[in-house]
Amino acid sequence: MISLKNMSLDTTITIVDNDKRLKAGQLRYMIKGSEAEIFDTYVFPEYRRQRLMSNLLKRVTSELKISGVSKMRLKYFDEGARIAWEKMGFKEIGKNGHMELDIR
Repeated sequence: MISLKNMSLDTTITIVDNDKRLKAGQLRYMIKGSEAEIFDTYVFPEYRRQRLMSNLLKRVTSELKISGVSKMRLKYFDEGARIAWEKMGFKEIGKNGHMELDIR
């Protein structure tokens, strides 16, 4: 029997423009224990500034909280991303581009 205790779950959520039948963006994260790590996000330029990622993050956060996840973590790679993640509630931890969000 395989134990899920030390396994991780990798999930990709795709944002779709149903009118145009086009991919608008995606959020990819991995759950390990009581933490989730976001390791890929993207919104295509024509869909930016429509709050797609922040609305998706709210839904994902609610679902993760119910399933026992207490923190979300990520690493940003530029200042614009840091500002966007801070607006969504993430706090910088250290000076190496890592951020986390307490969802308890």
